[in-house]
Amino acid sequence: MKLLEINDLKERKTVPDSYEIGLVYKGHRVDILLDKLHYSLEQLLEAANHLLPYLSQLDLKARKYLAKEELLRFNAYNQTRNKPLVSEECLQKHISLHAVQFFDESIDFFYRLSCDRKYELIVEVCVAQGYEYPKFEQWFLGNVKDKGWLHKVSAFLGKMFGLV
Repeated sequence: MKLLEINDLKERKTVPDSYEIGLVYKGHRVDILLDKLHYSLEQLLEAANHLLPYLSQLDLKARKYLAKEELLRFNAYNQTRNKPLVSEECLQKHISLHAVQFFDESIDFFYRLSCDRKYELIVEVCVAQGYEYPKFEQWFLGNVKDKGWLHKVSAFLGKMFGLV
């Protein structure tokens, strides 16, 4: 994968001091979001470039984590709609990465379900012990079209300030 360069970044209009670049991953666009607060854009870009060679490995592990965490909820929802139950492996295949956000020391992976593109799962990826042994913590789950950005911002603030 090609290294990301500062000249390729595009400023995001919706978030101050936030930049993005799209890349093709597994045949579809994945946005890399860099949100400056305490770190410079160069530092965030360096972190992103350092993570990119491990993206496939981290994505696989994060999808396994999410499938395990969400299986009961997903199947309960399917039962209410008279849809078939799925296995962890099947659910994992239907979770796809659509963005990676670097916000200071936080790296968040944004996922969507292929069977419901409005449904978003966000998991924080901690690589403090290296890329081989990441830790995951899910901090958002919901229908982004119904709840909108206010719900997502509230969840984010809760995560940042330990309110959740």
